[in-house]
Amino acid sequence: MSTRSLEGRLALAQQVLAGVLILAFAAAAMGLTARTLKRQEQAFVESTLTHLVEGLNREWDEEHDLGRAAQALIEEAVPAGVYVEVLDADGRRVRANYSVLSQPDQNEVVSKRASLSRGAWVVASVTSSARHDTVATLGMVLLLTGVPLFLLVSLISRSLARRLLRPLSRMAMAAERAPRDGSIPPLGERSDPEEVAALAGAFNRLLHRLEQTLEAERNFTQDAAHELRTPLTVVSGELEYALSHSSDTDPRRAGLARAAEQVRTMTELVEALLFLKRTAPGSAAEWGESTPVNLSDVVREAWAELVPHAPARGSDVSIASEDEVLVGGHAALLASAVKNLIGNALKFTQPGQAVRISVETVQACGVVCVEDAGRGVAPEERERVFQPFYRDPEARAETDGSGLGLAILRRVARAHGGEVTVGESALGGARFELSLPAWVAKR
Repeated sequence: MSTRSLEGRLALAQQVLAGVLILAFAAAAMGLTARTLKRQEQAFVESTLTHLVEGLNREWDEEHDLGRAAQALIEEAVPAGVYVEVLDADGRRVRANYSVLSQPDQNEVVSKRASLSRGAWVVASVTSSARHDTVATLGMVLLLTGVPLFLLVSLISRSLARRLLRPLSRMAMAAERAPRDGSIPPLGERSDPEEVAALAGAFNRLLHRLEQTLEAERNFTQDAAHELRTPLTVVSGELEYALSHSSDTDPRRAGLARAAEQVRTMTELVEALLFLKRTAPGSAAEWGESTPVNLSDVVREAWAELVPHAPARGSDVSIASEDEVLVGGHAALLASAVKNLIGNALKFTQPGQAVRISVETVQACGVVCVEDAGRGVAPEERERVFQPFYRDPEARAETDGSGLGLAILRRVARAHGGEVTVGESALGGARFELSLPAWVAKR
């Protein structure tokens, strides 16, 4: 689980918190245990010392000798584990229940001393080794229980983080599906937490405004194109009529021809805008049912339509195709796409430069490949050329056009579940490859 994801960060935060709490609990438990045991040691020594002083006073009263009284006390009244030393009034040792060699380390004992009314001293000590062993044992127990507990918390934290973030994952999946469906459904559900519901509500309002904006833009493009069709048709007809009734020597004929050419260019632009609208996401229902289309026939028919407009290029174009390359799609759309593909190769090559077209089946896909010997497409421009209205500076200077041909080509390819790419051709120019899923008959 990556810590760059929110789920990973949430799980990591829970694990760090659990680790800190476990360590804090262990440290607090060991510290409290050590202090408690130390207080108990001190209380035990003080209580023992009180009894020893009382016992030594009684023995001294009976024996009238400090040495014999101390010996009797040590033999009869000292609890196990307690070190006792009896000193005289000058601080010299009289009796002890340990030898000099077995004397405990003063850094490892808890000692208390008390004086007798007759001038003697009693020193009682216990070692801290039992306390240290107990704390060490407790630390080992906490370690043996804390590590499995931390591992369990780690597993639970991942599952908990995934469950808590499930509403966000569901929203992301719904947003991902929206463009494919051509609509933007509301995100979120009533059962979502308040914070997620607030986020979903904000996104829903944003998406609704965006959908309205896109719909208004689409409607404007379509309405404007439809409204332009009629006047362009009228103007084109009038220019054609004027050209047909003008003589070759008429000085106005050249201007009429240029105007007619510009009107044809604008008419093609209007048709391209309408075509883009029809192939927009969510418009597939308007095309009708998908049928088998033979790409080989589409390519041959597209070339036959283009030949009259480029008679000098007939010897430059070579076509190599299989007899039948079937794909599932819509014949009119595919014909327009292939025509744009071939026309683009002709537009950006000069007479005498070869254009090679191939149609074949490759790995369950029908592939139309168009290569040319032109100037090609620079690597940094190979994605931008598919953007609507994009034309590089050289194309603007050399040829006329709207920059919609390749945009239409990619739109049609993706609408059919295919793709179009551009690369470098062995001929020296560009290599455009249109790939579409092969036709599969329904049973």
